Amino acid sequence: MKTARALSAGFSAALLSAAVLSQTNTGSSASISVSTGPHAGKYAFAPSEACAIAAFGDQPLGLSVVLTSDDSSLSLDMPNLDEKHAHEIQIVLVVADKRAAGAKGMSSTTYEIDTRPDSALKPYQKAERANKGQTGKATTTLMTQGNNVLLSFTGETASGVKLEGEVTCRKVAS
Repeated sequence: MKTARALSAGFSAALLSAAVLSQTNTGSSASISVSTGPHAGKYAFAPSEACAIAAFGDQPLGLSVVLTSDDSSLSLDMPNLDEKHAHEIQIVLVVADKRAAGAKGMSSTTYEIDTRPDSALKPYQKAERANKGQTGKATTTLMTQGNNVLLSFTGETASGVKLEGEVTCRKVAS
């Protein structure tokens, strides 16, 4: 099972990389604000990472991106970009906790909203979700501007932390 999941993830990553590498300007940018909790503030991600808006095989057009900075990482997955599925999204923000003087190692805090229904997930995604089901709530707005797509979102984690952000992605030619 782990081998199949790893092969599937590796194959998906290879397809994604090939599609993304075909673009000359693949930089995507994002920002996310945490308005409550111990990590309240704005986290910005420079246009150095690739974002994919593509349909692989018989799958609908979807969006996927992972962005990193010095103190945080942001992952967005929206398997279907049509109006009917506009609020089906996974948002994961991981923020590095400040290290206490003399402390060894690093810890982090994860904020997650996942409103994708089980029917939209592949088996390995269901396993990653660990049977916890949907968490939090979110609303999204999607706009196209030339060769870019702007995804704005607002949401709240299951623990009540409010997240608001946007990501600008370059379209990937299929």
